[in-house]
Amino acid sequence: MADETPRPALTSFPDVLLQNFRKLTPIQRVGSLALLALAIAVIPALALMGREPDMAVLFSNLDPEDAQAIVATLNRQGIAHEVNAAGDTIKVPAHQVHDLRLQLASQGLPEVGGVGFEIFDQSGFGITQFVQQMNYRRALQGELARTIAQIDAVERVRVHLVLPERRLFSSQQEPARAAVVVTLKRGARLKQSQVDGIVHLVASSVEGLEPGNVTVVDSHGRVLSQSHEDEVMQLSASQLEVQRHVEKDLEQRVQTMLDRVLGLNKSVVRVSAQLEFRHVEVTEEQFDPENQVVRSEQRSQEKVIEEQQVSGVPGVRSNVPDEAPPNSGGGPKEAKRKSETINYEVNRKVSKVVEPQGTIRHLSVAVLVDGTYEPAEGNGSEEGQQYIPRSEEEMEKLVAIVKKAVGFSQERGDQIEVVNIPFESTSLAAGEETLGTSIQNFWTAWGPLIKPAVFLLLGLAVVLFVVRPMATRLTTPPPEPIALPADGLPTTVSEYEAQMSESPEEQAIKLAAQNPATAAFVIRSWIKEEQQDKLEKV
Repeated sequence: MADETPRPALTSFPDVLLQNFRKLTPIQRVGSLALLALAIAVIPALALMGREPDMAVLFSNLDPEDAQAIVATLNRQGIAHEVNAAGDTIKVPAHQVHDLRLQLASQGLPEVGGVGFEIFDQSGFGITQFVQQMNYRRALQGELARTIAQIDAVERVRVHLVLPERRLFSSQQEPARAAVVVTLKRGARLKQSQVDGIVHLVASSVEGLEPGNVTVVDSHGRVLSQSHEDEVMQLSASQLEVQRHVEKDLEQRVQTMLDRVLGLNKSVVRVSAQLEFRHVEVTEEQFDPENQVVRSEQRSQEKVIEEQQVSGVPGVRSNVPDEAPPNSGGGPKEAKRKSETINYEVNRKVSKVVEPQGTIRHLSVAVLVDGTYEPAEGNGSEEGQQYIPRSEEEMEKLVAIVKKAVGFSQERGDQIEVVNIPFESTSLAAGEETLGTSIQNFWTAWGPLIKPAVFLLLGLAVVLFVVRPMATRLTTPPPEPIALPADGLPTTVSEYEAQMSESPEEQAIKLAAQNPATAAFVIRSWIKEEQQDKLEKV
C-alpha cells in the first residue's frame, strides 16, 4: 500500500492564523503588526500612483472660440486635458484646476459675454463710421453681459441691442430695444426683483432705452420680465397681501384679548378691512379778506393856473392914449386835481397734503362670543350642561374692548358687531386635542430626553451583541483538534458502538491492519524516541 500520513483536523484559516500569532514572542508580534500596518499604508499608495490622475471640470458650457483658445493654451503648456464630445466642457487634473483658472483668467479666457470696450485698444486708421458703430454696439453688449454674469444665479448671459440711427426730427426717431438671454445655474432661479434689476440695469446703460423695451428670457425661452399688465396684476396681488396682513393682525389683537378674558375657544373674530391704495395729493388755497396787507400805494396831485389874455377890438380906438381899455372878461383861472391808488394783498394760505397709501378706509368686525355653562338640573341638555347667555353689561364691555383693539373710528363708518351665541360641541372643543396635536406636544416635551436614551440603547446593544462576542472569540484559545483516523468516522450507530466496545489493544491492532504504513511510521518514531532517551540517560 502507498505511504500515507495521517491527515490533520480541518480548521478555518482565521483560527490557524490566530493560533500561529499566539505562538509568537511579544517582539515578533509587534514586528508583525508593524509590517501589516506598513503594508496597509503602502499598497493603496502604490495603487493610487499607478492609476491615472483624477480629472475635474475646468470650464463647461464654453463657446467654440473659447474652447479652442483654452485647448491651445493647455497644449502649449503640456497639460493633460480631456474634451467632451460636445466640445463645450474641458477637464484637467483635479489638483491643477484652481491654478489653471487663474492663469487663463489673466489671459482673458474664457471671454465671458464676449468682447468689451477693449476692442477699441486695437483700432487702427481708416475705420469707417459703420465699423465704429458696430464695434461700439459689440463692446456695450459685452460689458453688459459681464456685469449681469456677476449675479450668483446666472451662469451665462448674452445681450442683444438694437440702436436705431438718429433722425433729424424726434417724431421720426425709433426707440432703442434690448433682449437679454440668461442661462441659470443648475437648481437656481431668479427672483422677480433680480429680473427687474437686470431690466433697469440695461435700460440705464443704453441711451434712449426705456425699461419697457427690455425683454429678459431664460435658456428655455420663457419670458422673465413683466409687461405693464403684469405689473398691474402684481400690484393688485401685493395689495391683497397687504390687506390680508392687516386683517390678520387686527384679528390676532382682538382674539388674544378675548382669550385672556373669556378663555380659549370661547370666541371667534373676523375682520374685513378696506384699504386706501390710491395716491392722493391735495392742494388747498385759503384766502382771508379780513387780514389785508397794502401791496402798493400811488398818489398824484395836479394844479393848473391860466393867465388872463388881452382882448378888444383892434383899430384906432384901442391905440388912442387915455382911452380906457375895454373889459377883459375876468381874472386868471386856477384848476387842481388829486388822485390816490392803493392796492391791497389778500392773505392767502396754500397747503399741499399727500395722503399715505395703505391707510384703513373702512373696517367691519364680527365677533361671536360663547356663553357660560352650568350643570343642568333634571332634564338638561344632551351634554348635561345648561347654557347661560352673558349679560348686557358684559356684552357692552366686550364691545368697548373690541373697539379699542381695532382702533374704531366713527368718521370712517366702521361697523362692529358682537353676538352672544352658544357654540357647538363646546366641551369637546375646549377640553380635547387631536391625536396629531397630542403627539406633537409629547414629542416637544420629551423629545430632548428620548433621543439620547435611544442612542445609548443602540450603543449598548452594539457592545453586547457585536463587540463582546468578537472580543471573547479573540481572547479564548481554540480547542485542540482531534485527529481523525484515515478512514474517517463511523458511518452508522452500530459501527460506533462496536468500535467503543473494543479494547485499546484491539483497536490498535485493527488500525495497524487497515493502515500498515502508518503503523510502521508510528513504531519507528517510538523506537527513535526510546533510543534518544537511552542516549540522554547515558
